[in-house]
Parts: sequence; structure tokens; C-alpha cells
Amino acid sequence: MAPLRAEANVDTIVPDRYLVQLCKHFAPNTPAAYSEAEGRAEFEFGHCTLQAIGKGLMLVVEAEDESSLAQVQRLVSTYLEKSMWRERPTITWIRRG
Repeated sequence: MAPLRAEANVDTIVPDRYLVQLCKHFAPNTPAAYSEAEGRAEFEFGHCTLQAIGKGLMLVVEAEDESSLAQVQRLVSTYLEKSMWRERPTITWIRRG
């Protein structure tokens, strides 16, 4: 079975800053790799890839089942909202498959 996938594009003038900050936050507890342009965090229940594109941060999460996908989405959304508290981001997940 192909993994389930959801994407969100979050507007910000400093996507690279939040990409690095989010990956650094996850790194002590889960494998995470990143540069200023892209990153990836591997959780036990799924993974998230991040890409800084222009004035936005593209998030892609994948997991094997609905429950795990929702868990990755919640985790990434929660920490991104905390990091971006000044900007009050809108994170809208769109299912892709």
C-alpha cells in the first residue's frame, strides 16, 4: 500500500529560518536532516519533508495509515505554530492520495 500524503504551504518571509528551527526542534528525539532550503524528519509513525520556496514553507507529510498521518500533521502543525507565533500562520493540509 502506498503511503498516505498531505501537503501544506505556509506563507512567511523567512521560510528558511522556520525550516531550520523546526528540524532542530525534532532532531534530539528523531532523525532529522536539513539545510537552509530543505529538511526531513523521520518519526516512528511517518515523516515530514520541508522545503523553503520563495516566501513560503512547503510541508509534505506521509504515513501508512490515517491515524499516523493525522499524528504527523498535528505534531508538525503544533510546533510550527509555536515557532511562528508572531506571524500566526495558517496551516491548511491538503490530502494528496
